Amino acid sequence: MKLNLECRGSFVVCALILSLVVIARAQEASLPKIDHILLEVVDLKKSIAFYHDFLGLQIKSQSKDFVMLESANMGVFLSSTHWDWDEKRPTNARPGWGMYPHFAVVDVAATVERARKAGYRIAQEPQKYSWGTEAFVADPDGYVWALVNSPK
Repeated sequence: MKLNLECRGSFVVCALILSLVVIARAQEASLPKIDHILLEVVDLKKSIAFYHDFLGLQIKSQSKDFVMLESANMGVFLSSTHWDWDEKRPTNARPGWGMYPHFAVVDVAATVERARKAGYRIAQEPQKYSWGTEAFVADPDGYVWALVNSPK
């Protein structure tokens, strides 16, 4: 009888642990994930030069008006056409106002220097913080991207 109780106790512990794992995975699976961001661009060729040639994103697919690029963890899609449902952007409005996506890079200062030499606008020079280094660079359409890295 004693052996039976020990087995039951082990079974209950195993079942409880398994239940917790299943619940944790179900909660993880229910969190939304960002698949990609889509940027409306003026000149697809110049934008490909920034995102593919300069930053190194991989081209997954490309057509006359659209390109799908991939970073290490999400997609960056570029479109030279405008959505029918969206208002036209005023000519003096900066794209992406209030949204600053961040690219993790190995060396922020070196990446900023490469951006400068390539002719991209440096919105903010590298700044050191307790959590790492951050700088802001604009793409050819004026979308501002943060470049960050964490201290080693």
